[in-house]
Amino acid sequence: MRERVPMTDFARQWAEHVAASASPRMTDDQAERDFWHAFMTRKTYAPEPSALQVLERLRPLLRARGVETALEVGPGWGSYTLTLAELCREVACVDLSRDVLDFVLRAGAERGRDNITAFHAKWEEFTPERRYDLVFGYNCFYRQADLADCFRRMDRAADKLCVAGMNTGLAPAWLHELDAAGGRVSWEWKDYIYFVGVLYQMGIDANVMVLPFEKELSYPDTDALVRGECARCAPGAVDGETARAILCRHFTQRPDGSWRANVKYRSGVVWWTPVHRD
Repeated sequence: MRERVPMTDFARQWAEHVAASASPRMTDDQAERDFWHAFMTRKTYAPEPSALQVLERLRPLLRARGVETALEVGPGWGSYTLTLAELCREVACVDLSRDVLDFVLRAGAERGRDNITAFHAKWEEFTPERRYDLVFGYNCFYRQADLADCFRRMDRAADKLCVAGMNTGLAPAWLHELDAAGGRVSWEWKDYIYFVGVLYQMGIDANVMVLPFEKELSYPDTDALVRGECARCAPGAVDGETARAILCRHFTQRPDGSWRANVKYRSGVVWWTPVHRD
């Protein structure tokens, strides 16, 4: 007897996308550590406005579930961590990058958040000694080839709630035009819908909240605009003059010579009650 509707194998598709990535960071742990080491040397703590809004929308849910302790997977530069530390009595972070953990702990200490602890470990190999009320991960799943196993680990580590989120969005019009001009544009395939599909295939009917956001892109001059937006194109695939003409139609030049444009994106917030099936 079938209880689940046969559907696209989201887990397999996700794994294939990860495997097809040309970035060594996808499979090379040291390359991932090296990236974050270089990134953190020039990063200052500045949470993304969207992250603060996501947690503000989640606040009633955390309160309703009685969440007091949280385990965060892959905290990055702490966009969510310090606010979680405000909402929870205790927050633990797990990451394979020591630089990431040091950054988050330092940012927390500087702001009086002494309830943050860290585990230096790879999530795929990490087994917490106890469960936490909440297991939380946001924009941290790009290396998780086995997404079902990742979610099972979250489920086993949570007592009350699991939250998996991702920022994503449709490509702006100028990228479509660059692609049509032969640019062979690379655009992120990752989307929260994979989370929903994989969880469904695991027998978990997740809750979903999709939040719309907008941000401004800014470049100091025309050359920077072309370099920045053509970074998604294959090297040499579109000539500079063609790219310049396309981009200058979509960006607005300010009196100081800088170029600005607004792009829309969305944040998919997926959450479920842990089932602890295995």
